[in-house]
Amino acid sequence: ATDHTTGVTINATSGVIQLAAVALAATTNAEFTVTNSTVQADSVILVTMQDENTANNKQLACAIHTIAGGSFIISVVNPHSATSTSATASKIHFLIINNSV
Repeated sequence: ATDHTTGVTINATSGVIQLAAVALAATTNAEFTVTNSTVQADSVILVTMQDENTANNKQLACAIHTIAGGSFIISVVNPHSATSTSATASKIHFLIINNSV
């Protein structure tokens, strides 16, 4: 992918999503949709950021929102007030826990 807004499809209850190796400007959010057939509207989805931005020492953060049957959205943010991240390919790890039978 060429930026942090490219959607991904991964049909598993856990996995790793590698982000594009591009910088993210200071105080900027980028969002992308994860299409995943295992997601239910009441799923609990845990995400962690494996941040590879060691050169600029600017850490990315991530969160999820808009969980629906078959998809969810991940928001990636550079919370630093003045500096972009380095152009490295960080990774997001996810785990889906389904409540329904």
